[in-house]
Amino acid sequence: MTLKQAALRMVSRATALATSRRRGVARKRAERFGVLSPLERRRTVLSLHPASDTAVLEGVLRECGRDERVELLLSLPSWKRRLFHDGLVGRTLEKWHSYDSHPWRHPWLTPTNLKDVRAFSQRIRDQARAMAAKTDPARLRFGFVGNMANNLYSRAVPLRRRGLSITQFLHPQDDFIMSDPSWEEFDGSLEEGPLEVTALRERGVALPPVLGVVKAEQDPHHLEFVLAVARGSRALAERELGRRPYVDPLELLSFPSFFSILPTLDRLQEMDALLATQSLQIPLFAHRPYLAAQNGGDLWFEASRGDVLGTIQRRGFAAANGLLATNPWTFAHARRFGFSHAFYLPLMLDEEIYAPAAPRFRSEWTERSGGDFFVLVTARLDQETKGSQVALEGFRRFAPRCPGARLVAVTWGRDHARLLGRLREAGLAERLVPIPLSGKRRLLDVYRSADCLLDQFVLGQYGATALEAMACGLPVVMRLELAQYDALCETGAPPVLQAEGPEEVARHLSALSTDADARRFHRAAARTWFVANHSARRWADDYTALLVATALGHRFDFSDSPLRQPLDEEEVAYHTAGLASAPAFPEYRVG
Repeated sequence: MTLKQAALRMVSRATALATSRRRGVARKRAERFGVLSPLERRRTVLSLHPASDTAVLEGVLRECGRDERVELLLSLPSWKRRLFHDGLVGRTLEKWHSYDSHPWRHPWLTPTNLKDVRAFSQRIRDQARAMAAKTDPARLRFGFVGNMANNLYSRAVPLRRRGLSITQFLHPQDDFIMSDPSWEEFDGSLEEGPLEVTALRERGVALPPVLGVVKAEQDPHHLEFVLAVARGSRALAERELGRRPYVDPLELLSFPSFFSILPTLDRLQEMDALLATQSLQIPLFAHRPYLAAQNGGDLWFEASRGDVLGTIQRRGFAAANGLLATNPWTFAHARRFGFSHAFYLPLMLDEEIYAPAAPRFRSEWTERSGGDFFVLVTARLDQETKGSQVALEGFRRFAPRCPGARLVAVTWGRDHARLLGRLREAGLAERLVPIPLSGKRRLLDVYRSADCLLDQFVLGQYGATALEAMACGLPVVMRLELAQYDALCETGAPPVLQAEGPEEVARHLSALSTDADARRFHRAAARTWFVANHSARRWADDYTALLVATALGHRFDFSDSPLRQPLDEEEVAYHTAGLASAPAFPEYRVG
């Protein structure tokens, strides 16, 4: 049975049910049903059915074209349209859809499963390369949507150098400096004060201009558009929907508050394909072909919500042509949400920008503090999510063994005052070299000036901080789920110095401080591993192929994905326990 035949059968069954509940006019209409047009038939189903039965509304509207959908919605009386809207949105709840406070412990993340998904991911990338060979990538236009922590702009830079036309679209409501590409190019630092781009520019901070970046204003009149459709004001509704043929009126009715992004959606119509992160409603409502990439808590926390935001994030990730995974725990989230379209394509950094170079700040630190062995902490100081107390306690235990040791710490994060205060109380005030937040160009020189980096000790997964440090040839001390990465990464797990607690941190610092050969070895190993596993040299062609294949309308074959295997009893129990122990909604909690 074809999809169209199945849809018509569904409409016929819904009609039969409706007419059995409605006598009189309903019977007369049913008698004429055979001579009605498809549009009239669907309109009859909607007029006869209870407005609270949103399944029928969705069933009828989903199987018809956009123009017919507009006509059907506008033909409903306003009271019924309002009830349908309430029914659609009302199914979202102010509670958790599901929850996992420690996805790195997910039972599916075994070496066997991760090796299988690594092999499967290669098959997806091969599909993309075969498809992309049919066209010149330079003819296409790509939009990178969302940019938390410059996660997409850092990938766009090496792809642009290879000839791709990429426009970086920022979320219209995201004014945080670290989401702005200018932060990636900024060779300066920020003392205490606001971290919003608008406020910084008002203060006279000279952020460098970056080409190819779009941040559209929010639409101040979007509610008029929404209300025109919701109330059936046909002239205004038809005019606005006619101006924006990509807008799905059912989505407009269901999620009206999210359509303040209309100007951004308008600009995205110029793009052939998108790569999106952070706010998946943007590519979802733009109706352009797109890939999705996890970043921060977008897939972990936001998609776990049972409210409207969570519903949209899950839909946005689910509708992507593929879900790009950098870390193993993306596959844990995929198991929890029932996604089978995740595959390994890691975060890519430009190896020519992120590279070893002269230690610009080392002599300044020596003159300032008298030290000769510099331990660096650049991640925000946060006990719950970063385990920063492990890093600082490890340094405290190590410090008496090395009089020249100094802790160079960026003074930010919700626990920075308390944790650095502990070191001062322990008599180590003279061992601290506090530095302010630095733009990425300056931060790279900070990495190059240190002897090692203390990263994070909770999540067991690395982020951009560890990658940037290794790219610059800096040894990294952290806690990592080594078996997971050994199975997933191309050349095995990264050569980090593994530490579960403060004593192991202190031991690694002692070894590095007393052995120059060990420092040189770990520097070289970190850089070599980065180039083989996360450089643009390794991954730019794969990113290009996947974007081109998506732009050409190719749908990847996920039928043999390891993620399609049924949940086993252990996973079901794990998911059940995760939801049962979730924090009060909407608080996010780790561990």
